[in-house]
Amino acid sequence: MSLVDLPLGLEQAAVARKRKSLPKVVQLSIFQRDNWLCHWCKRPVIFSPAFKLLESELRGAGFTNLAYYHPNGTRRDSPLLDELAACIDHVQAFSAGGTCSEENFRTACWKCNLRKNDAPLKTWEQREKRSPVKGKYGEPKNWDGMAALFMFLAERNPSQLTAYDKDWLKALRSLYAEAC
Repeated sequence: MSLVDLPLGLEQAAVARKRKSLPKVVQLSIFQRDNWLCHWCKRPVIFSPAFKLLESELRGAGFTNLAYYHPNGTRRDSPLLDELAACIDHVQAFSAGGTCSEENFRTACWKCNLRKNDAPLKTWEQREKRSPVKGKYGEPKNWDGMAALFMFLAERNPSQLTAYDKDWLKALRSLYAEAC
C-alpha cells in the first residue's frame, strides 16, 4: 500500500513519521533566536540535558531523592521540566502541512507545546492559554536556558557523557565559538 492509497488521516500520520529530526545546532539557534523564552507564554525555558547532568552530579555527591530530570519530563520526577523544558514547536503543525523551516519553528515550553499539539494556529489562538508572563523589569537578558551549566558539567566529566550528550556538547561548542 502506498501513501496515496491511505485514508487522509493515516496518510498524514505516515508522512509525519518520516519527518527527520532537527539538527541540534539548528535547535540551539532557534532557542537563542527566541531568547530561550516560550513563544506562547513567554516563560523562560530550560535546556533539559543540563538538568540530566546536574542530577547525575548531585547523585554522585551522595544526594538522593532528587526530582530534577526524567527523560519524559514527568511532573513527579522532574516538575520543572514538566512545565518548562525547552522544545521546538511548529507554528503551523507539520501534520497540517507546516514546513520544517526555521521561519515555522518557535521555542516553546513543554506545557504549551503539549497543549497546542497539532492545532491550527487559528484554533490555538482561540483557546484559553496559560497567562503570558511579563517581568516587572522586562524580559530576561542573558538567559541561556542553563546551556552553559550543561557545557560546564559535560566538560567536567566527559567520560560519563552519552553519545546524545556529546552531540549536544559539540553543537553548543560550535554555537558559542561563532558568538565569540
